[in-house]
Amino acid sequence: MQTEKLVFNSLFGKTELANQKIELAINDDVKKSYNEAIAARKKSLDVYNGAKSAVASALSELKNLKAINENSLPIFAKFEAMIKELGIPMPKEITDQKQNIQDGLKGTFAQYIKGLESAKL
Repeated sequence: MQTEKLVFNSLFGKTELANQKIELAINDDVKKSYNEAIAARKKSLDVYNGAKSAVASALSELKNLKAINENSLPIFAKFEAMIKELGIPMPKEITDQKQNIQDGLKGTFAQYIKGLESAKL
C-alpha cells in the first residue's frame, strides 16, 4: 500500500506541476501578445497623427497658394493693360505664367483641396 501511495502521489504531483508550467507559459504568451498589441497600437497612432498633421499642413499650404494666385490675377490684368497701352508685345513668359495660374485655379487647386478635405482624418 505504501508503494501504491508513493506511485500515486508521484504521478499526480508531476501532473499538477506540469499543469502549472503550462498555465504560466500561457500567461506569458498572453502578456507578450498584449504588449505587442499595445506597441503596434502606439505605432499606428503615431503614424495616424503624423498623417493627420501632414494633411492639415498640406491643406493650409494649398489654400494659401490658391489665395496668392487669386490675388495675382488682378495684377496680371493691370500689367496687360499697361503693356497694351504702351503698344509692345506681351512677353511670352508672362502669358505662360498667367495661363499656369488660371489653370491651377480652374481645377488643380480645387481638386487637391477637395481630395485632402475628403481624407477625413
